[in-house]
Amino acid sequence: AEQFGTPLHVLDIDRLRANARRAATELSVSYSGRSSVHYAMKANNTPAVVATLREEGIAVEVMTEYELWLAIQSGYSGRDIIANGPCKSAQFIRACITSDVKAIIVDSPGEIERIELEAATLDVRARVLLRINPDHTPRGMNSGSAMASRRGSPFGLDLVSGEVIAALDRCVSSPHIDFVGYHFHIGTGIRDSTEHARAFHRCTRLIRETLERGIDVRIVDIGGGFGIATSRGFTTIEMLRYEATGWLPSHSATPGTPALREYVVHVGEEIERAFRGAALPELIIEPGRWLVGGAQHLLLTIEYVKTRTGVGTWYITDGGVGTVSLPTWYEYHEVFSCDRPCAPRTDIVNIVGPGCFAGDIVYKNKPMQRMSEGETIAVMDSGAYFLALESNFGHPRSAIVGIENGSPRVLRRREQLEEMVSRDIDYVNGGTP
Repeated sequence: AEQFGTPLHVLDIDRLRANARRAATELSVSYSGRSSVHYAMKANNTPAVVATLREEGIAVEVMTEYELWLAIQSGYSGRDIIANGPCKSAQFIRACITSDVKAIIVDSPGEIERIELEAATLDVRARVLLRINPDHTPRGMNSGSAMASRRGSPFGLDLVSGEVIAALDRCVSSPHIDFVGYHFHIGTGIRDSTEHARAFHRCTRLIRETLERGIDVRIVDIGGGFGIATSRGFTTIEMLRYEATGWLPSHSATPGTPALREYVVHVGEEIERAFRGAALPELIIEPGRWLVGGAQHLLLTIEYVKTRTGVGTWYITDGGVGTVSLPTWYEYHEVFSCDRPCAPRTDIVNIVGPGCFAGDIVYKNKPMQRMSEGETIAVMDSGAYFLALESNFGHPRSAIVGIENGSPRVLRRREQLEEMVSRDIDYVNGGTP
């Protein structure tokens, strides 16, 4: 913080590499068929993160044309990339096809027509996975995080009403589409290692019907959402209570977090039962938070301390809703003094940001060490969705420093004021902004 200033994200590159190696190993030893890890780039698309994971042999999942471009620029080949997302433009689909991505994940019935048109124009066959909405809600998740796999969500093809079978028929009848398998994603921060297996079990009849029709299922992609030990999402009840009363849930409510291999073993057993008598598919997992969440931390400076007797104490920091963004609204992250991390937490304080906005809050009623103006706090596990959701909110965006083998280096310099208006045409052309 003294050397590079704050707000500052600090990426532990050694830990990121270790996470990547562990993911690849745990997947390969826990499933008897082919397998691959595809990093969910939406969690953190910092180029240094993407490049490091590529060096460790981790493939990627992208959801935008920018992420596809960044993956290619980072050295990935198209066959290392799967493309996801509910709103793929014709331009994005065309870029996926010309890049020869491993598969485009079909999210809506209308997307098939768009893929077919672009593939026909290019006179190629586009490989696709069909995203299933299995109508499965993992236990203990808040309603927002669990939206990905419920029938009431916009994601995927409805398993119950026959959308998946209709989409399959359309794909296998097209000369320009190569159906390669199925995909689902059931949420985030999942701590029950049986949930992915339970979701897949709901798809067993579909799998058997597909195979009985003589259609190969070469890939099963179970998405991501694997929980990490050091942060967690609030439950729906906890979120409501926190917003209504200011009561902050504690980390002690977190149950034990399974190893990645435990999720894989359970779902692998279901896959082997469903594919009995047929060749096992390649199993793909898409960890995002699991890989990068705990490998990055955010440093903030307390600029002012304000105490009102009988009312409360506020630590006013240089990073709030723009830098911390949404995650601390619905997730528990540890926060502590960088100078005295093990000191007793004697005070209940409100940690807020620099914005002139009542909602610029990091945490309300957080047990903290007694701290003074000018001290630095660490918000832990900022690797997933902090930078991805970062905004300016009137301030330059933060820098990122990477530490590898004990040596720090700047990965992304702090945004300059001039860069904040660099896209404003009148201003950069010398006019009045």
